[in-house]
Amino acid sequence: MMRWFPLFWGFFKVGLLGYGGGPGSISLIQSIAVDGYHWMDNAQFAEMLAVGNALPGPIATKLAASIGWQTAGPVGAIAALVGVVMPSLVLMLGLFQLLTSYRKNPYVHGLIQGVKPIVVVLLVLLVVDFIPTAFPAKRWIMPGVFFVAGLIAIRWLKISAVWVILAAMVGGMLFMR
Repeated sequence: MMRWFPLFWGFFKVGLLGYGGGPGSISLIQSIAVDGYHWMDNAQFAEMLAVGNALPGPIATKLAASIGWQTAGPVGAIAALVGVVMPSLVLMLGLFQLLTSYRKNPYVHGLIQGVKPIVVVLLVLLVVDFIPTAFPAKRWIMPGVFFVAGLIAIRWLKISAVWVILAAMVGGMLFMR
């Protein structure tokens, strides 16, 4: 119980506070897994996030399952998954009806609008934390090329992120060993 309960509790907090899905949850998971419980370091988290983003499905559940498995095996994976999903399930079932009933209320509208900038703050902080691992001081040129190519491909050429991620994985295998 001592190994899986912190996983449940840590991911329960992510599920409870991770407003906005993946973008809001990723930085919370990183804070809990790296800074809070020290289940891994920032480089390991960045690698896990990269692999998780290449796979289909919600990133929070993928990170919960993999961190739980790495930390406490199958029971840890289940504990982390239940922890991250339970708050959303309860809130979706209980509060969805309430929010939709009062969505035209200016206070409810303001509540929803007020939290959106905080999600942006969480994303910016996550990016700032990942810069040293994504662009190492002595080997930043090739990651920089991947970054610019990925930005151009996704933003201006409108290539699906799936294909860009797969191309980056192949490129990494060939040029970043």
